[in-house]
Amino acid sequence: MRYRTYRYNSETCQYERVKLSAGSTVWYCLGLTVMACGMLVGILLLHDLLVNTTNETRLRKENRALRRHHATLTEELNELHPVLTSLEQKDRVLHTRLFGSEPLPDEKPPEKRSKQRLLLADAGLFREHIATLESVSEKLRLRSAITNHYYGDKIDLKKSALDEIRFLPTLQPIQPWQADRLISGYGMRVNPFHKGLYDHPGVDIAMPRGTPVVATASGIVTQVKRSDLQAGYGNYIDIDHGNGVVTRYAHLEDISVNHGSKIIKGAVIGTVGTSGGSVAPHLHYEIICDGKNTDPVLYMVQGLRSSEHHLLTIMSHQQNQSLD
Repeated sequence: MRYRTYRYNSETCQYERVKLSAGSTVWYCLGLTVMACGMLVGILLLHDLLVNTTNETRLRKENRALRRHHATLTEELNELHPVLTSLEQKDRVLHTRLFGSEPLPDEKPPEKRSKQRLLLADAGLFREHIATLESVSEKLRLRSAITNHYYGDKIDLKKSALDEIRFLPTLQPIQPWQADRLISGYGMRVNPFHKGLYDHPGVDIAMPRGTPVVATASGIVTQVKRSDLQAGYGNYIDIDHGNGVVTRYAHLEDISVNHGSKIIKGAVIGTVGTSGGSVAPHLHYEIICDGKNTDPVLYMVQGLRSSEHHLLTIMSHQQNQSLD
């Protein structure tokens, strides 16, 4: 029998049936719905905590193993970090002693995964990250062993040998350096006057008249020549760097050093001009070792990345017309 509610009415002295309003019906249904959803969520949570499927059990074990593996690899990387820092410091010191400046930073820093990506990663991506860490750790360990062997067993420089390397003309004669200004390189080139092939003993660097020219290494000025003839080197300077190495700077406009002056690397010694047998303002730069000319590009390495120096070498080997 359906349950009905009655209420006594004192005015009519009768029991009258209570009718449910629409709002009461809605609240009643909403309450039942909320209670049912709460019971369902509770049952699901209880089932998830108490009942584990075979796949869930396997994944939990795998995650625990991966976390332990990750911790081990992270510890190994932390142990290698001080060693790599020490090796990088030694590399900077050695590079500074040899070339007079610190090495340039890497062009592309290693890619690092974000923490958020790792937290949201699935098991496959996490395993991939673990494999990457293991590979990096192994490469760093191998690099440490090779570098230690290189520095410890292979490099044995006496002070005299280190001084010889320090005075090599590794700087570019125009600063800041612009690789595209090297117009003609060392070797067989077309003469701008008689258009025949001849052996070009240096490199031609085209720059505006008055551009400062710097010494590519420390040394002593052994030759200062000024000439008004429209032939030959015109105004030029020779600097002796010791051990049979001499650098020559030709076709200058102004000369700011004297014979016998001691010059330090990077000091301004003159300006670009077009004196002597020159068809355009430029610097003719030579390196002479034991009385024989050699390719200056082989020495012009300071401040250049390997890729930049390789490009410079390619440009210098192009067969074209020189400027003198």
